[in-house]
Amino acid sequence: MKNTYSHWMENIRDWCISRQLWWGQRVPAYYLIDPAEEHKDLVFVASSLDAAVIQAREETGISDLAEKDLRQDDDVLDTWFSSWLWPITVFDGFEKQKDVDYYYPTNVLVTGWDIIFLWVARMIIAGYEYRSQRPFDTVYFTGMVRDKQRRKMSKSLGNSPDALGLIDQFGADGVRFGILASSPAGGDLLFEEKLCEQGRNFCNKIWNACRLVKGWETNQDLHSTEGDITAIKWFQHKTHQTIQQLHDNFEQYRLSDNLMSLYSFTWNDFCSQYLEMVKPKPRQKIAKKTYDETIHLFEVLMRLLHPFMPFITEEIWSQLAKRSPGEDCIIQPYPSETSFDQSIIDGTEYVKQLVAKVRDERNKHGLKMKDAIELFAQSNPKTMALSQDEGRKSLLIKMANLNAFSIVDDPPESSVVFISGAEKYCLVVEHTMSIEEQRAAIIKDLDYAKGFVISIQKKLGNERFVQNAPEAVVSRERKKLEDGLSRVKNLEEALAAL
Repeated sequence: MKNTYSHWMENIRDWCISRQLWWGQRVPAYYLIDPAEEHKDLVFVASSLDAAVIQAREETGISDLAEKDLRQDDDVLDTWFSSWLWPITVFDGFEKQKDVDYYYPTNVLVTGWDIIFLWVARMIIAGYEYRSQRPFDTVYFTGMVRDKQRRKMSKSLGNSPDALGLIDQFGADGVRFGILASSPAGGDLLFEEKLCEQGRNFCNKIWNACRLVKGWETNQDLHSTEGDITAIKWFQHKTHQTIQQLHDNFEQYRLSDNLMSLYSFTWNDFCSQYLEMVKPKPRQKIAKKTYDETIHLFEVLMRLLHPFMPFITEEIWSQLAKRSPGEDCIIQPYPSETSFDQSIIDGTEYVKQLVAKVRDERNKHGLKMKDAIELFAQSNPKTMALSQDEGRKSLLIKMANLNAFSIVDDPPESSVVFISGAEKYCLVVEHTMSIEEQRAAIIKDLDYAKGFVISIQKKLGNERFVQNAPEAVVSRERKKLEDGLSRVKNLEEALAAL
């Protein structure tokens, strides 16, 4: 919405001010209390009563005139009219030239769309009148917070929640999260306390992650494992990717999108994945270098979250390391954009996907996570690359709790076959599903895979899409089709093998 308010600045009409209709700045006009009404038509306009008295003495010639002889107008400049005084009043009528040159005009005005004409337009008019320039470059319109009946929350209706009560129940950051996460730019928000509860749960998640990390014991002599190095590198590049997305969204004022992106990144990628990747086994220590890198990554995460959730991030910032005066999180620079390698991210994301598939198979066959099992993969370029990458292989064995990972041309007998991505994997388990159950599961996956292929084929069969879409998008869809067809083929072979 940058620089687009000119259309609603057209055909502006002034309006009347009803006496004492709204509260606001009292009219700075003073009248002489004159029983003889000799000076009844005189009005003394001044910034203070003292200044009005001096002015009255000069105009009336009454040298002993005192404050008690003047009365100030009882009326007020109503709230809407007073708005145009901003930012003139904060600079003492533009007299503080140094401050004016530094702060005026400002970048962004944040307000509700319901006062475009009542406040915003008048500030713009005053800016052009007294400074010959607009007072701000961009107007960001927030959505309206409404109740479940879609009524705007207001004092007169009495339908506003008790903000302090919500803070007592869910914490200040929980309330901030609940409001902002569900308020996309310009969209109305139907307020529910569950939103704040989600924010409180998020705070608890971050706090528990801090307790987990601070509870690890380090060993200076231990070297970081290949899996640790891969996990750190993955999360570093994932962080750089996230920062780039955040900066792009900030440019478009997509604040809600940024918070939800950080929510998913913190909860899923950091807490659920990264910390599990580097976490030492029970009663074992973690390499000092891995621990230090983890603390650093945690700190970057807190700096990213701080504008949205300032209280818990500041507290955790102080818990992660000893801080000197002036090293508070609030004054740290916001992380800047840095290049990232998508292939590094994709490589570890593939391992995460495979681990999830192995865990699904464990659940299907009643295998406990604590019991180590062996995983086999059918030989192809992608599985061979995985087996030769010590870092990713180490993560796979740790996260899926495997005692071995091997490449084979044909799956072992009595094995359970499943597909991850477009590759075929299998597990040897003692208690397998019946043939009928396995067949039903594969048919279900096959039907889904065929439906996916059909949808991609329809898209690529659309000449308008192929001709008008960017080449990168079309190439991505063709790669999806290739992977989908490979998945269908593998599932059909698995079905035939039964």
